[in-house]
Amino acid sequence: MVAQRNDPIIDGSVVLATDIVALIAERDALAKENEKLEKINQVLMRRVELGWGNHSDAYQSFENAALLADRVKERTHMLNQTLGHLQAANLEISRAQEESEQAHQRLADAVESIFDALALFDDRRQMVLANSRFYEHWSHTDIKFELGKTSLRDIVNYSFSRSVFELESGETIWAEETFGNRVFQLYDGRWVQTSERETADGGLVLIITDITALKNSEAAEREKALEDQARVLESTINNMSQGVALVDTNCELLVWNQRFLEIANLPVEMVKSGVNFNQLMSGSEVFVGAELLPINARNGRQQSVLEYEKTLENGVVLVVRRHLIPGGGFVNTYTDITERSLQQRALKESEKRIRLITDAVPAMISYISGELKFEFVNLQFAQWHDSTREQIEGRSMQSVMGNNVFERHQEYVWQALDGQTVEFEIEDSSSGSKDLILQKTYVPHYGQDNQVIGFFALEQNVTRQRRTERALKSAYQNLEDRVYQRTKQISEINEQLRDEIRERRQIESRLLSAKREAEEANLSKIKFLAATSHDLLQPMNAASLFASALLEKKLPDETLGLVQSLSYSLDNIEALISALVDISKLDAGVVEPEVGSFEVQALLDNLVKEFKQQTEGASLEICYVRSSAHVLTDSQLLARILRNFLSNAVRYTETGRILLGCRRRFNGVEVQVIDTGPGIDEKEQNEIFKEFHRGDSASTNDDKGLGLGLAIVDKISHILNHPVYVKSVLGRGSCFSVLVPYSNDQPDNQINKSNADIPAIFEVASSTHVLVIDNDDSICHAMDILLSGWGCTVKLVQSNAQIETMLGAEVLPEPDLIIADYHLDDGLTGLEVINQINDKAAVKIPALMITANYTNELRQQVRDSGYHLINKPVKPLKLKLAMNHLLTSN
Repeated sequence: MVAQRNDPIIDGSVVLATDIVALIAERDALAKENEKLEKINQVLMRRVELGWGNHSDAYQSFENAALLADRVKERTHMLNQTLGHLQAANLEISRAQEESEQAHQRLADAVESIFDALALFDDRRQMVLANSRFYEHWSHTDIKFELGKTSLRDIVNYSFSRSVFELESGETIWAEETFGNRVFQLYDGRWVQTSERETADGGLVLIITDITALKNSEAAEREKALEDQARVLESTINNMSQGVALVDTNCELLVWNQRFLEIANLPVEMVKSGVNFNQLMSGSEVFVGAELLPINARNGRQQSVLEYEKTLENGVVLVVRRHLIPGGGFVNTYTDITERSLQQRALKESEKRIRLITDAVPAMISYISGELKFEFVNLQFAQWHDSTREQIEGRSMQSVMGNNVFERHQEYVWQALDGQTVEFEIEDSSSGSKDLILQKTYVPHYGQDNQVIGFFALEQNVTRQRRTERALKSAYQNLEDRVYQRTKQISEINEQLRDEIRERRQIESRLLSAKREAEEANLSKIKFLAATSHDLLQPMNAASLFASALLEKKLPDETLGLVQSLSYSLDNIEALISALVDISKLDAGVVEPEVGSFEVQALLDNLVKEFKQQTEGASLEICYVRSSAHVLTDSQLLARILRNFLSNAVRYTETGRILLGCRRRFNGVEVQVIDTGPGIDEKEQNEIFKEFHRGDSASTNDDKGLGLGLAIVDKISHILNHPVYVKSVLGRGSCFSVLVPYSNDQPDNQINKSNADIPAIFEVASSTHVLVIDNDDSICHAMDILLSGWGCTVKLVQSNAQIETMLGAEVLPEPDLIIADYHLDDGLTGLEVINQINDKAAVKIPALMITANYTNELRQQVRDSGYHLINKPVKPLKLKLAMNHLLTSN
């Protein structure tokens, strides 16, 4: 293989060689000058030796000789330095040559590894490189290739002059200098595709790909498609409800289906391809010859479709259609219209019944077409006009009603034809009587194209009703006068009552105003506490993260005790704030249940694992009974209720057992928490659900709670409409339960299994790159310490300016995980920043959203975006498990 002549590595070597030549020239010049100085030195030394005693300037000559020797020494040192530079330059040339040879070999190996035939041409289109497959492609020809001399034009001219290549369309190419991007067929039947691409230095790469297998595959697919179409056509004909027979120009049968045999009642052995159709059908009852008539023959043009309707002896009615083929021959179709014929008869019978019914109706009924002609009238209408149906039907409205009467109806007629249902009353004197009042209704009739093609008319004589109405109106007026007198008397009495009512309303208004002010004050307090939950939980979240980071470090026992006490105090403050926030949000009505169907067993498993960790080392056993029931409720709110039940049971039960289980009731599943604690007095069982009420039972546990747990349970149960029950006996224990409705559907909201049994060692997150986005300095600092302690590499982004800089960079950071606070500065949200990062990332980065917002809308929005959400304050274990889940599932 031959490499290109214009190699960048060789060019660099030439430059380096030029520098070396200059150094060699400098070395030679120094060597000559040094040799000259040495000769001068030798002459001077000889003169000193010969004339030391005869000349008085001998010492001066000696000094000159010494100075000359120093100069020689200096020149010699410079010569040695030049020789050192020369040796280093020689070494660089050797290395450059080795690298050039390696690059040449890599290029040759790369070209040789290409499966297709490849040749490389320089800017003059002379071939400089080719792989073995390129030579193999031309091995059956007598063309000779010589690198640096054979041109692309020579190869193209040879290919087409010797008919080696032919275009796919069959045409040839002359006077072309390149193959171009085309498909060719070789003389031996093979197919190839040529591709050309210019290089950066003006050269050209030619690739020849053998696509014979692809072409053969396409031909096989086309043949298979034609076979499939033939099978589909045959299947379609065989499954048609019509009988079909195809006859050629010689009146010979070519194609038929099974339905044709059934209708024609022909033996199978007689029906063969090529049999004369007229002879075959001559003995059949369905044979039709000269009876066939062209459809729409009245237009005088030659028709390609002929039709004839025939009734067989067995009562079957057939329509025979002959479709003439332009090139000769025809297709006969035989359609059984017996059912349609019967339906037409039924319609005629139905029309007779309708006439009987309309004739019995005591009203005039008619139908007027769009041409304003009567197409149908009933007996009452004909009698009203002293005529018969035959005399009216087909005549125009104007001729039947008269010009004067029609002019008075004309406005309503146009409205009906415009698509409006019109109802009106009009005086009529066409029957000879006076002062007759007719009530008429015009209903438009729409055709298939949704256009009005006529209207129905219903006319009734309402003269008697109108006269009765006038009499009633007169009687009503007299009665109204009498009522007025009595009403006047009652009004005076009512005025006295109104004064009393007015005074009572004023009193009631003052009471309502006072109540409204109290409710508004309470609601303002609740909304304020709910709205400031983010500001309350933000510093608590940071303090909790700092404490957790300290607990994970090796500390002296005394310091560790202080940190544990600090963590315990923070947990108590956090529980207090969370409980107050929960109460305020429940009172403010911002908590909305997200109802779904799920298996209650998954929820019980999570709760038991969670509380077993809390009771490890204590003389208290937690057990539960499994259940396969499916319930319909909000899993998060139900878990809050049961978690408060279990927390109270653990808090007040020093020794014994706590049992969690379900009982099936006729109207739902009753989830119970039973303990062997001190019990609750019956008098206090209604008080324990009030806010800040704590039990008086003695307990060695210092954690007595805040008295808000059961108050939260009571408010959640009202939101979910799930009744809560309590049973307790002093000295024996208590049973708290909640009734949850059944679900008839399959679970649509699976509860994640608890990860409480996962070890605390965070193996997956080690050496993980985490991007933390938060506008709070303390939380960023705490996150950095905590995550770094877990072995993570943390990058912090705090301000909006840093976020804009990061998003505007050409290369965005692609960490393993993103942790972002939802509320950032200036209305920006962490969810928007994560979406912008993932829009530019090559692979979607898992993200963890942290927020103090507990709304279902935000939870659903984060879930729809494919991210995970944790509410503040963040527990380190919960954060670690969430990170572990996201990193292992991606």
